[in-house]
Amino acid sequence: MMRIAGGRSLGPWVMVAVVGCAEPPAGTDPSSTGSTTEASSSDGADGTAAEPPPTACSEPTDVVGAPRTIGEAVAFIEQLPRPLTLDCFLERLERPLAINATFSTVSLQPAVGSASPRVFLFIDDLILSVAVAGDGRQLLEFGELVSQTQSIKGELEFPIEGPLATVDAMERVLDATGTKCRLCHGSETPSDAYAMAFVSDALRFREDVERVSLPDLRAEYEACDPAAEPERCARLDALFAFGEVVDAEFPPELQTIYDYE
Repeated sequence: MMRIAGGRSLGPWVMVAVVGCAEPPAGTDPSSTGSTTEASSSDGADGTAAEPPPTACSEPTDVVGAPRTIGEAVAFIEQLPRPLTLDCFLERLERPLAINATFSTVSLQPAVGSASPRVFLFIDDLILSVAVAGDGRQLLEFGELVSQTQSIKGELEFPIEGPLATVDAMERVLDATGTKCRLCHGSETPSDAYAMAFVSDALRFREDVERVSLPDLRAEYEACDPAAEPERCARLDALFAFGEVVDAEFPPELQTIYDYE
């Protein structure tokens, strides 16, 4: 059973949704942000340790992190070399990495089919979202749980060249009256957790019809041809090639975007 900040118990599920028409969760309990242990390599098909590809970071680093809040994620990013790519950030996340993927396009960070899905990564209260390909490929979206049904939303665009503050992630999602997230996530209200932050409903996608299974996504990684699709393969490498990846489940009681209709 996992417990989130403040001692709340989420049982076997962890839930959230991120920016846009997003969806939410279940996670792992890795160690603290910014640890300086070496990331392990993933296993090959024969069970032996596979050699990871060259780092996507602009210079080698031993920093590994498991941020559990948006603030911790920004602090972790500040430890990584500049210019910072999203692939570098992903490869430096502590393993095992708990993920769930969808081919749903109902999002401001849409999937590009089942071969290039939208991928959710779960670390306690923090759920990150990335796209394997497409218009949202350079965006890192955040959902930080503040209750069992609502989360604070944020977003960063990569590459990142200079210093970063937590408010930058909040400002990216603002519009004239709140955030662009409210287009899909209801019950939006200001939050005092961060400057310029808003909280709104957490959602899930329809797993029975929109999910991309972990074995299927791993097969896309193993079959990817970097000569033909260098950016897509680099994103899959950043997710799979630097240590263990495990399945995460969404709680069935969460609403989907279609439940608002």
